[in-house]
Amino acid sequence: MRPMRRYLDMLIYGGERRVAPGAPPPVWRLLFHIAAGSSIPLAAIFIPETAMIWALAVLAAQSLVLDLVRFRVGWLNALFMRWMAPLLKQDEAAHITGATYMLIAALIVFVLYGKEVGIPVMFFLSLGDPAAAMVGRRMPGPRILGKSPGGTAAFIAVGAGAVAVLVAANGIDHHWALWVGAGVAGVAELASVPPDDNLAIPLLAGTAMFFMGV
Repeated sequence: MRPMRRYLDMLIYGGERRVAPGAPPPVWRLLFHIAAGSSIPLAAIFIPETAMIWALAVLAAQSLVLDLVRFRVGWLNALFMRWMAPLLKQDEAAHITGATYMLIAALIVFVLYGKEVGIPVMFFLSLGDPAAAMVGRRMPGPRILGKSPGGTAAFIAVGAGAVAVLVAANGIDHHWALWVGAGVAGVAELASVPPDDNLAIPLLAGTAMFFMGV
C-alpha cells in the first residue's frame, strides 16, 4: 500500500502534500477573468437567448457539481487545486470557485432580465473587476472597506466604456439606466457583498437596471 500511496502523492501533490497551493500570480487570474467572463456576453450577442440560457444552465450545473464533489473527495480536490493553481485563489480549496459563481450569476440575470441586462452586467464584471484590482493595488491614499476609491472609479469608467462600445456597435439598445448600472456595479465591487463579487455584482447591477426600465 505504501508504494501506491507514494505514487498517488506524487501524482496529486507533486511529491509534497499540500492543503492548498501557494498564492498564484494575480496576472493569470485577471487574464482568465477577462477572457472567460467576456466570452459569456460576447456569445450572448450572437446566440439566441433561449440557447444561451440552456448553455449557461449546463455549464453552471457542471461547475457546481464539480465543486461539490471535490469538497467530498480529498484527492480530487488536491488534484484540481494543483492543476488550476495559476487561476485560483488559495481559499477556493474549500469554497466554490469564482468561475462557478460567475456562471450562476450569468444564468440568473439572463433568465430573470434577458439579454439587454445580461450582456452589459457581465461585461461590467469581466472588465471592471480586473480594472479595479489593477488600479486599486497601485493607488495610494485612503481605503474604504479595505479597497481604494481609485479602483472603484476605474471599475465604473471601464463599465461605462463597455456600455459606450456596446451601444455604438448596436450590441444593445441605449438606455440611460445602463450608465447607472455601471455605477451600481462599481459600488457592489467596493462593498464586497458576500458570498462572492462574481455573484453579487451582476445580480445587484442587473436588478437595479431592470427596475429602472432596461
